[in-house]
Amino acid sequence: MADSALAISKLIFAGSAIVLLMYGIYFTLTVICLQYLLANGRRNWILVGYLTVSLLVTTMFMAASVKYTELILLESAVDPLGSAQLASRLDLLQQVTYSVKIWLADSLLIYRLWVVWVDSYTVILIPSVLFVGSLATGIAGVALFHHVDAQNAIVNLGVGFHSLSVALNVLVTALIAGRLLYHRRTISVLGGEHTRQYLSLLAVFAESGAIYSITGLVYIPLYALHSNLIFVFAPLLEAASGIAPALILLRIALGVAVTRKTQRQVSTLQFGNHTKERKSSEFTASGGASGTLSVGNTTSQPHTREYPVGKVQEELTGGAEE
Repeated sequence: MADSALAISKLIFAGSAIVLLMYGIYFTLTVICLQYLLANGRRNWILVGYLTVSLLVTTMFMAASVKYTELILLESAVDPLGSAQLASRLDLLQQVTYSVKIWLADSLLIYRLWVVWVDSYTVILIPSVLFVGSLATGIAGVALFHHVDAQNAIVNLGVGFHSLSVALNVLVTALIAGRLLYHRRTISVLGGEHTRQYLSLLAVFAESGAIYSITGLVYIPLYALHSNLIFVFAPLLEAASGIAPALILLRIALGVAVTRKTQRQVSTLQFGNHTKERKSSEFTASGGASGTLSVGNTTSQPHTREYPVGKVQEELTGGAEE
């Protein structure tokens, strides 16, 4: 049964309220990130620029969404023709800013995947191909936006755009989370406090951008089925595309994000542990149960080189590499 006009109006109004609420959360996170980044002696202007552009695009989307809701629910009853023309322009502005936000979020996730996997171009190959596909379908959808006879093509392009973006995010989320959870197990020798600081489950959730992947998996079926619930879930997906990168950048600004430096040190620690275990095994096999080596009348205690765990922990907690 089709939803009534009143039910659709309520969903549009609820979606507008969600946009405003989520914008407040996103704006707060962005201001905190900028404060820490600018207060740091080694300012990362690339991250500052990314946050600034993302904030401008998100603000444009929020303003267009609120005005669009006002036109649809209020002004259309007084001036149908004028409201429809302005609403069409605002709807296009929403689509453009929304697509740009998705591309910004996806590009940051691919960069974080590259960092977590220690500059591995092989790992980011498939996500990069998905990103190019998302970029192409998004641009094509925006270009055909005002073509009335191409509505079916626009819907299909929209499904492709969201599917490629969500597939990218699910893949990247799985690769980042898997890598971090593996390293969480590897560095457990450093103690629970260090593991929680860098690779707690909450940290893995934030670093991998899982919030956007989960929201996208819910949104795509609703969009493909032309469900009116998209009026509620579209603002949630848009908010997730801003909040997920903001959480990653906040961890970078606070100096607790995973960096290439920490990943290399974890790999070094893993190699050191394997070397120590191998030497210990070889020594036990050749030295007997007593654990001593006897050469003539000389008895020496075993000497195994302990990996400097304390030093690694100090380096890991000494600050994040940009």
